[in-house]
Amino acid sequence: MRTWLSFVGLLLAGSALFCSSEAMRLRGEPYPGLANLNRLRTSAMSASGPEGRVAGGTAPATGTWPWIVSIQNIYSYHICCGVIVDKRHVVTAASCVSGLRARNLICVSGTNDWWNLTAPYYQVEKIHTHCNFDKPLYHNDIALLQLSEDIVFDNLTQNITLADIDELQEGDVLTMAGWGASEAQGTYERYLNQASGTYLPVDKCRDKLQNQDDVDLGHVCVQMNVGQGVCHGDTGGPLIDQQNRLVGIGNWGVPCARGYPDVYARAAFYNDWIRTTINGCTIS
Repeated sequence: MRTWLSFVGLLLAGSALFCSSEAMRLRGEPYPGLANLNRLRTSAMSASGPEGRVAGGTAPATGTWPWIVSIQNIYSYHICCGVIVDKRHVVTAASCVSGLRARNLICVSGTNDWWNLTAPYYQVEKIHTHCNFDKPLYHNDIALLQLSEDIVFDNLTQNITLADIDELQEGDVLTMAGWGASEAQGTYERYLNQASGTYLPVDKCRDKLQNQDDVDLGHVCVQMNVGQGVCHGDTGGPLIDQQNRLVGIGNWGVPCARGYPDVYARAAFYNDWIRTTINGCTIS
């Protein structure tokens, strides 16, 4: 557990504002993890109750998302989201952790408030980035974080079920969650938010984005209403179906909530990679 003394030291270390303009992977911007590597917490963060974070989102009840974690740097600043897949591994976007050292990352679980000083945290022991990450650009954006100790499961912390078979049909309701900003160039607040949209097949997603290169069968697209969707800070977060199965991991989007589809790594497409990496085997 983190202690109040350790956090006081971090809070006194600096007073940088929490501008999150680079904390979601957007076209032409730096990787979100690298962009936030040295950012600190600040007492300037809102201490009020839950407000909009995911653009146009709503605050879920405590325990609704027991598998989500806040990936933070050594100063306990939220970088990206992640998803617990077993007692030692968290899946996230490779763009969240590319270029970072494992020892500089922690995963905070079991809370809707990423600034919760009593929430359990786990140090990252090793980063497994997909060998074809960004080959081509915006593809294979997935990574596994191997933790230094087992996650303690309880009512607020659980692993998620992976969607084994790609059964998505156009119009299926999908729900995402994250701690991202409520608007482009916005600042982070504290509380988890969620929003729902509908599954959009790859061909229609490409048409909507006017892009043929950055979306393929390894992606899941979600069409949100204008004013709703992912924003800075939501990268790596879970996209779930109505059976609470993981169908996507937040990859990239057009900022923020302007009516364009949001793009996720397709969980079913990467199931073999996830399981083989966890088991310690090498994929040829």
